[in-house]
Amino acid sequence: MSERFSFEPLALLPAAMLLYLGSFGEIAAVLLPVLVHELGHVAAFTLLGLRIRCVRLELRGLCIEYYGACGAAGHALAAVAGPVAGVVWAFAASFWAKQVDWLYLSAGVSLLLSLFNLLPALPLDGGRILLALSCAFAGERNGARLTEAVSLFVGAGLLACGVWLLLRGEGIAVLTASVWLLCWQESGSGLVKRPEMI
Repeated sequence: MSERFSFEPLALLPAAMLLYLGSFGEIAAVLLPVLVHELGHVAAFTLLGLRIRCVRLELRGLCIEYYGACGAAGHALAAVAGPVAGVVWAFAASFWAKQVDWLYLSAGVSLLLSLFNLLPALPLDGGRILLALSCAFAGERNGARLTEAVSLFVGAGLLACGVWLLLRGEGIAVLTASVWLLCWQESGSGLVKRPEMI
């Protein structure tokens, strides 16, 4: 396996399920927003003069490790570029959906993915933005503590909301997302991830 790209075997399970259960339109509707999101990050790296060290597919998502000097504002810009690209794709897909039906689904997936990624909790892009800016203004140690506290608070709030929605019979999506988010708050996973990771 190339050092530039690697994957966790378990991370292939969701992709395999999507390929098995989904139609072509459903698969494209999910994969296109993910691709656009990651290309947004890559475009920001290029603009900032950063280089990609490696890309890893993990259970927490696609992780891009990069290097180069960019400062706190650069780290925040690199993180926000993915959700911004996703929102742009959502609007473009909804416009083009008059010709291709599955683009409506792609627009919805892209908007949902972008908004979820902007939550101020690690390992999401919003958490990366919070970490970069809080470390710049409050110092590395205080910034990391603040980010940890906010990440746990957001995860717990999302969990409470997910339980409430489940009890109302409105599905398990928010509950599932909150459990996934809280699982990565363990030390060494979400919170100790270096600034050079997206």
